[in-house]
Amino acid sequence: MSSCQSQPNAGSSCSTGTMPPAAPFTLPEGTTPLIVSDAAISKVGAMLAEEGDPNLKLRVFVTGGGCSGFQYGFAFDDETKEDDLTVEAGAIKLLVDASSLQYVMGAQIDYEESLEGARFVIKNPNAASTCGCGSSFSV
Repeated sequence: MSSCQSQPNAGSSCSTGTMPPAAPFTLPEGTTPLIVSDAAISKVGAMLAEEGDPNLKLRVFVTGGGCSGFQYGFAFDDETKEDDLTVEAGAIKLLVDASSLQYVMGAQIDYEESLEGARFVIKNPNAASTCGCGSSFSV
């Protein structure tokens, strides 16, 4: 999770750097933009239930920063912006803005618990390299 998690209305405005402008992006027909595991759906669903607001969705975004150049961010958001793609996964909805979508297209979002702790894990086919903690990447 990013530091944006503690800022409930941060959305994609929570940034530590600048990103290049988004090129026009059209989702190819039949393409799954994000793959969300059952474990991630369950955890996000539980977190949303704790919030008690049925309008909340999980915003997935990319900002400039981190040790590899870009970093992932997650935040709850009740507003869908004009350039957002809404992805339905089980009982939850995710929002991805057009700028971020080009970096996370086809990524898998999972949630894992281990002796080291619990965390969301993103397996991104677009990442040329990632940092050791897995929260930042380069393309």
